[in-house]
Amino acid sequence: MSKAIALFSGALIFSLGCAGPALTSRVVQQDSSWFVRLDSYQDGGNSSGRYEHPATWTIDELSAVLSRLLLEDRVGLMDRARPPRPLFSSEEIVLLAPAIVDSFRRATPSEWVSFSLSSPGASGVIVTSGGMFLADSRFHVIIANHRALLAKDSEEPANVRANPLRSIRGSGGTLTFESARFVTGTQPNWSGSHRVSASELILDHRAFLSFFKLPAAVAPAQALGLVPPATSSAPGPHRDRPATTGETDAQMVILRLREEVERLKKTVEAQEAEIVRLKHAADQPSRSSSVP
Repeated sequence: MSKAIALFSGALIFSLGCAGPALTSRVVQQDSSWFVRLDSYQDGGNSSGRYEHPATWTIDELSAVLSRLLLEDRVGLMDRARPPRPLFSSEEIVLLAPAIVDSFRRATPSEWVSFSLSSPGASGVIVTSGGMFLADSRFHVIIANHRALLAKDSEEPANVRANPLRSIRGSGGTLTFESARFVTGTQPNWSGSHRVSASELILDHRAFLSFFKLPAAVAPAQALGLVPPATSSAPGPHRDRPATTGETDAQMVILRLREEVERLKKTVEAQEAEIVRLKHAADQPSRSSSVP
């Protein structure tokens, strides 16, 4: 068990006998409808797990990750699966990304990044909240509430503001990523000290960012006719520059093609195995009938 997971498991055990461990917060940026801050436990014993903070992101890197986070609805066996929906809108990413990047830069090894977004609803306030941290060379994203409608006259909006990891009615689904190959795990997260869990995604962000920044990935896409060739007349190497929007789109097309090829390979292998099984079953009666 990683130190980060052990930290949150300790919070769960602590919460069984009371309302949960007290938090201390450092606001990084806030407005009347949203905030990004750094949270940690007041009790030093609960901060024995250490995160890989401070950490350096660029806004482009973090935005690339946030824009590919998805929430997959939980459905029953007889229900038709619905396509995953984006966790954040483009406007929310533009709002949050700079503050989250700044938070990771400021964070100490015992602090994680918390965020909350709210907007007025027909009969209350619509809230999205959660947290993020780096541990064991992985990026952890926790979503506790996603566009949850909370009554204004209840205590819940204040409870979520006090602890954005507190899930009121569940996250509404399971966190996933646009390209599943970079996901190393998903799990319930009970650190919000409530009767329902949040959803936590563990992402190999370094592998994704390495792919995201790889300009060489554009060439195969051009060969397939998926994107037009670059028309820039600027000479010289450009390997160290960030990927442009067109390059990034081409990279994701290639990634999807690779995943589709792998899926088709597995399908063919399964079909071949089934053919072998059927041939073996068909041979059995003839063999048995030839025996006197």
